[in-house]
Amino acid sequence: MFGFFKNKYDNPALLEEIRQTEEKWFVFLDKLETRLEELCAAAIPELIAVFNQDTDPYKRAHSRMLTGLIGQISQMQQKGIEAKETHIIPFMQPSGSLLPDLMSSAGRKYHDRLYRFQMACFDRHHQFEDKVNEGIAALRAAKGNTDLEGAYQRQLTEFERIKDNFNCKQCGGKMSLPKMFFIATYIQCPFCQSQNTYTPSTEMQMLFHQARSLAEQRTAHLLQDYENSKPKNPALYQQYLRAMFDEWNKITPDMLTENERFYQRLLKDHSINHY
Repeated sequence: MFGFFKNKYDNPALLEEIRQTEEKWFVFLDKLETRLEELCAAAIPELIAVFNQDTDPYKRAHSRMLTGLIGQISQMQQKGIEAKETHIIPFMQPSGSLLPDLMSSAGRKYHDRLYRFQMACFDRHHQFEDKVNEGIAALRAAKGNTDLEGAYQRQLTEFERIKDNFNCKQCGGKMSLPKMFFIATYIQCPFCQSQNTYTPSTEMQMLFHQARSLAEQRTAHLLQDYENSKPKNPALYQQYLRAMFDEWNKITPDMLTENERFYQRLLKDHSINHY
């Protein structure tokens, strides 16, 4: 796909090889970005239509379509990473066959040109990664007109209304729900110690699956601050990610441990891709 240095070049050939490789790298990423933009432009209206037409309360048809589209974008992202590792990074590897020749025979001018090549190629890849993240965020947001905050507040009100209105099926004793539950849960009777099954409403169960989306809505302004930063400020993304997971944990506190593992994984992935 890209050209490589041969074993020995005279100085003009070294400069030309750097120029050609940088140019091919930029063209390659331009093509990937064009495919990404075309995919998102075509997919977003379809995603919204599927979301609005899907009568399944869990919107599984929409979720399957979204997963497939994100998978396609991830493949594009992986192609960019593989090309970078194969054709760009080797120029800067001290153990490779390129750098020693440059350092010994090409002189300071070629060292500086190689440094500019590295920075230009890495910066261009960062821009591509930002486009990938923006595309995925746009696909995730394509959910039609959904008032997640309103739905959550209504369920909080409903929980306050019903939490003390339960009786033990064994002894008839008065029971209370200690907190909001999003899945079927055993509640122990304080009088006879028998286990009673509490099954939340469909709307309450849906909140469990919508918790991340709600957390993302609540912290969207922080993500926008990161997107608006030029160049991209990783500290702003970390601030957004931490705030988003804090909100997520407030909504579904029982998922705290699992969510924190997920948070650390996303934080690590972003650090690797950014640097």
